[in-house]
Amino acid sequence: MPHIDIEILAPFAAKFLEGTNLTPAERAEVLRMAQGFACKDSAAAAGVSPETIRARRKRIYRKIDASGAGELIARLLSLSLKMLVKGERIEPRPVVPAQAQAAQGEASQSLVAG
Repeated sequence: MPHIDIEILAPFAAKFLEGTNLTPAERAEVLRMAQGFACKDSAAAAGVSPETIRARRKRIYRKIDASGAGELIARLLSLSLKMLVKGERIEPRPVVPAQAQAAQGEASQSLVAG
C-alpha cells in the first residue's frame, strides 16, 4: 500500500489532534494509520508488538470517539480539505537530520515489508 508523505500529513494531523488527550505514542500511531500502515508494519516501525499496536489503536478510537480507522481517517481528511478550501496555510515541520534518517529507515522497512 502506498504511504502518504509524513511531511504533508503531519501539520493537518497536528490540527486534527488539538485538544485531545492522546499520548505521544498514540499521536505517532495516528500518523502511521493515516499513512496507511497496517498493524504489523506500524509495530515494526515503532519497535513494539502488533498486539501493542492493536491495543493502542483501540485506546485512540475510544479517546477520540471514532468507530475505527476508517472513521478516523475520514475525519482527518475532511478537516484537511476544509482547511485547504478556506485557504489556511499549514507549513510542514522542518525535518532535522536525525528525523530524516529515521524516516528514511522506516520508509525502506515498509517497502521491504510491503
